[in-house]
Amino acid sequence: MDNVPSNTMDTDELHAILEEAGLSPYQADAYETLLELGSASASEIATTSGVPQPRIYDVLRALEDDGYVTTYNRDRLYAQANDPSEALSGLRGAIKRYETAIGEIEARYQESEVDEGDVSLVRRFRTVFEHSREVIKTADDHIQLAATPDQFRKLQTELQAAHERGVHIQLSLHVPPDNNLPLDKSEFEGICTEVRRRDLRGPFLLLVDRHQACYSTHNQLSDEYGVLVDDYITAYVFHWYYITRLWEVYDTIYDGHNEQLPYSYVEITDCIRAVEPLLNNNAIITGRIEGEFVRTGRESDLSGQFVDVEYTGSRTDEAPASLLELAAEARLRFETDDDSYTVGGRGAHTEDVAGKRFIIEQIDDPAGDG
Repeated sequence: MDNVPSNTMDTDELHAILEEAGLSPYQADAYETLLELGSASASEIATTSGVPQPRIYDVLRALEDDGYVTTYNRDRLYAQANDPSEALSGLRGAIKRYETAIGEIEARYQESEVDEGDVSLVRRFRTVFEHSREVIKTADDHIQLAATPDQFRKLQTELQAAHERGVHIQLSLHVPPDNNLPLDKSEFEGICTEVRRRDLRGPFLLLVDRHQACYSTHNQLSDEYGVLVDDYITAYVFHWYYITRLWEVYDTIYDGHNEQLPYSYVEITDCIRAVEPLLNNNAIITGRIEGEFVRTGRESDLSGQFVDVEYTGSRTDEAPASLLELAAEARLRFETDDDSYTVGGRGAHTEDVAGKRFIIEQIDDPAGDG
């Protein structure tokens, strides 16, 4: 008796579970009896279990077919219970299916609570974070991430793969002002294009190609919620929030940009800041612009010369344009051998080309030796 666990299941409950596993009521009765007797004749099993004598033979053979018992003949038919490790494979299979179903139910419960087109409201940060892993895998050009060091580490594998595909990755890293940076800067190499340290705590935010966004408050002092976006116009709101509140005002702690030509930009504002001072000094700047033609949606890959910049903000000095000055309309004028184009950023609709990547390949000073 000392070996009997204190939480022993009663007979009625065991009987119900066996029926759920696929046994008939008579089969469950006979099997429970054999578990108690070990081995017994068919007639003894029928008498003890209450299974009618005319049915006991069919019941035992069905249990044998399912692996629960073994029958054998002496002067009459006998049966004995098989080792549970072999006999209960069907029951264990049912348990595994239940566990799988429970996991699926929990996973689906964490997904969209409110789904309106391409914007979903979800309950938990974990849902947002795991979705972020998948979204990063789809990135073609640009990733903007606001995260803690621990969150960054958990996404390093996906981010590194994206960086190796040529994706431009900006990381706004939250580290409290009195804390030392808990990462060696070498950990950013091969993963990030640029990292800025942010003292103020903020949300988790991932933006991919200015089209997809994963946002979560992840605030332990209040209810968590998250937003998943797959829509350019809605994602742009999060992009502007990222630039103004999580990026522009903070200092760079790691810069992985090329120190030598070619220079590559994924934001037209960054490209304008780079080329405008050079154009003011009459430099000749040649390169490429990848994007799509606004009117047709066809992909474009233009090679030529950056000849001018235009934006609505007014200039008061020779310093590069500020984000505020570039906040409204901002465009480049780009000339190829065949034509001249106006180029805007992603989502441009009044320009000839919506640019996704701006590449400066050569800078020549006309007053010099070229």
